[in-house]
Amino acid sequence: MWETLGTAIAAVFNFSALLWISIGTVLGIVVGALPGLTATMGIAIMLPLCITLGPELGMATLLGVYMGAVTGASIPAILLGIPGNPNAIATVADGQGMARNGEPGRALGLAVTASFIGGMFSLLVLVLVSPFLAKVALSFGPPEYFGLALMGLTLIATVSGKNMIKGLIAGILGLMVSTVGFDPLTGSGRFIFNNPNLMSGISLVPVLIGMYAIGQVLVSASDESQMGQVRAFKKEKIFPSLKELWEYGRTILEAALIGTGIGVLPGTGASIAVFLAYERARKISRHPESFGQGAPDGILAPETANNAVTGGAMVPTLTLGIPGDGSTALLLGALTIFGLRPGPLLFRDQSAFMYTIFLAIFMANIFMVIYQIGGIRLFVNILKVPPAILMPIVLVLSVVGAYAININAFDIGVAVVFGIVSFIFKKTDVPLVPMILGVVLGGMFEAELRRGLVLYQGNFFGFFSRPIFAALFLVTVLSLMWPWLSAYIKKRKGAAA
Repeated sequence: MWETLGTAIAAVFNFSALLWISIGTVLGIVVGALPGLTATMGIAIMLPLCITLGPELGMATLLGVYMGAVTGASIPAILLGIPGNPNAIATVADGQGMARNGEPGRALGLAVTASFIGGMFSLLVLVLVSPFLAKVALSFGPPEYFGLALMGLTLIATVSGKNMIKGLIAGILGLMVSTVGFDPLTGSGRFIFNNPNLMSGISLVPVLIGMYAIGQVLVSASDESQMGQVRAFKKEKIFPSLKELWEYGRTILEAALIGTGIGVLPGTGASIAVFLAYERARKISRHPESFGQGAPDGILAPETANNAVTGGAMVPTLTLGIPGDGSTALLLGALTIFGLRPGPLLFRDQSAFMYTIFLAIFMANIFMVIYQIGGIRLFVNILKVPPAILMPIVLVLSVVGAYAININAFDIGVAVVFGIVSFIFKKTDVPLVPMILGVVLGGMFEAELRRGLVLYQGNFFGFFSRPIFAALFLVTVLSLMWPWLSAYIKKRKGAAA
């Protein structure tokens, strides 16, 4: 063991390796911060170059891109209200709230700290218990994935706030959008209208760009009084103290567990994890009414979960050869190109390489913190640019980002359409998040429900014969009933007193 660990240390802790991990992390942060560009795209850009670097150096660089891109998405989410990628959607509300309150630097500091904790926690899990977690992930079938999607969709009720009816309408519209394209079971077209661009459905990233970026541009352009305004900043403390982290320790720990657990499940992605972590943080918060206005735990929870997904997604990738998400699918492809076969034998036969992977992830998280810390003072200056100058730049980046996803001009049209929808929503006080939840989870909800019904010959109650689904369903029901249950308990206590 010590000999293989020494080999891994020598492979990572040398000038060349540290330089390439550093370069990958910086590129990842830049990619994550640009609307529409994802970690998957960053890895794809660097893959041809990294193949020439060899297995250890190439994989270390790609892991730097992966870690950097995931955390970089919080920068535009906090400063502009535009999630750099779907993973940062849940950060927008409180990140923007804190930025509006004159504390953008503190919001970025919280995000960086949470990202580092989440990344290190999931790395620890990856090192210690990855084979066991991989076996748990294999026990998930259509009923369990349906239960997970159902749990996520119930968040529509909670994120709608006071606009419950409007939120439900927005959620239903999102579910309708998710049905566009080929039927997941029969292969027949739905709402395609003979347009080949709709055959594979409507991509999530152009929808996000339209809803958050182009919609915000339209709102700003419609209010001339705001176009010349520049936000004022408070003299703020950027990073949370140890006392503050201890205060939110339970929130951070639960978010890390949620993110790692969701990451382990192939095909789920971080979008579900960040919303589940955000809602859990709101429920255990001493000040739930502050969520959406700039609550620190409203940033800590989704950002911890977001980065915890990275290590979790590497678990099935390395132990089973099953990618946890799109980014790890490319990493899996890179391993294959290097002549390495992921699976249990990789841990036995290539133990030095596995230690190299672990140390590369560790250093990528370290570099992520260093570059984010160095950039915070620079990043917040974006808010000093008058909206009349900033919004056209955002619009151009949004159009480029929408096009870059599939190199398809049709996606620009999708972004513009959803930008108009977002503008209408904002002017009529319809929340955006329920619709995004519908789009994100609708496909999984429908596909896994129907696959499960096929598995149990149309008998939905057969799902309850699976303990994991039964537990997920029970948690979902309890979370929906909790507001009434807690009110009833308080009423009974008041009557008894």
